[in-house]
Amino acid sequence: MPDPQQIQHWMMFSDLTQCTPAHPITITDAEAHHAVRVKRVRLNDKVGVLDSNGRIAKGSIENIAGSKSKPNLTIKISSIDFYEPPEPKTEIYTALPKGDKLDRMIDQLSQLGIDTYRPLLCDRSQRKPETIRLDKLDRIAIEAAKQCHRPYKLKIDDPIHINDAIKDPDAIIADASGSSYQCNMPALRRVILIGPEGGWSNQERDLFAATNVQAVRFGVLVFRIEAAACAAAAIVNSQSQPLIPVDSVER
Repeated sequence: MPDPQQIQHWMMFSDLTQCTPAHPITITDAEAHHAVRVKRVRLNDKVGVLDSNGRIAKGSIENIAGSKSKPNLTIKISSIDFYEPPEPKTEIYTALPKGDKLDRMIDQLSQLGIDTYRPLLCDRSQRKPETIRLDKLDRIAIEAAKQCHRPYKLKIDDPIHINDAIKDPDAIIADASGSSYQCNMPALRRVILIGPEGGWSNQERDLFAATNVQAVRFGVLVFRIEAAACAAAAIVNSQSQPLIPVDSVER
């Protein structure tokens, strides 16, 4: 990963696939406005650029143009690294927590390297999916990606009902009745299902038993939704390999 001490600001670019160190790129709109007006970048500042498709570029500010309200930045690229998607791929589906807990949970799951998040519809869910804004959650995931310099952004997927989620062959039920999660369990993908504050209903537990879906616990105490999600994310991803570029292009 790029040395964060060398980078003064991180920003997002649509796609670095066709970019090369020989050709500068231009950052516009909200990313440029934030960099110039909030972070106050200056000429020759060193910056990092992510595209959420596995590429991370390093470069420096070559030009600042445009108006005060609509600035644009020209970045001289010095190197571009490509990273394979990390393994194991971890997806977390949870019943929706109340208030702004969801926003904080998305930010933390992004920093913990989770691949995908989906709202989980359960019998005792207290918050309806239509009360959330997926575009807002996506912006939070983008900001967190820039903060933690991850090559792939956390994906926010559509809500899924528990009856459908447990049909996934990689699904795991997070429940205190299960055995302790073993980090050496071989897998390339894990889908962790976390229920509502009121717990799983009797009908859901009967369904779990009928389908033989595995139940595991990620701690010795009873967690709130957002704590359970982050604990599971940290434990499962503790076996992930370090991010190492598989392809690099330098000036």
